[in-house]
Amino acid sequence: KLINDQFGHLTGSRALVRIGKVLRSHSRAIDTPARYGGDEFALVLPEAGKDIATRVVTRIRERLAAQTEAPALSVSAGVAAFPEDGDTAEKLLAVADRALYIMKHGGRSSVQNLARIAACL
Repeated sequence: KLINDQFGHLTGSRALVRIGKVLRSHSRAIDTPARYGGDEFALVLPEAGKDIATRVVTRIRERLAAQTEAPALSVSAGVAAFPEDGDTAEKLLAVADRALYIMKHGGRSSVQNLARIAACL
């Protein structure tokens, strides 16, 4: 919304495409990057441990930070792991969404507690 308000809807749409491309380029064949709603995306990383998920999110953040196209883009991440945080997609997304909210509004710049399923942005 902030990008749309400041730069216009075309630039806002382009920002979504840029994020989508970065997510897709850092996903394995078994991963699922998807737009979750508005300016939020989900990245499902089956069979990936915490170390892999941490590297994926770090690479996504670095790739976006290195882009020269305006406006600059960044990501916040909320994470949920199966089965510790839930045994259904709905439960996992709810936990990841709460973690994302905390990161966005808590001023945290690092990604913590990454495990098998990560919802990004």
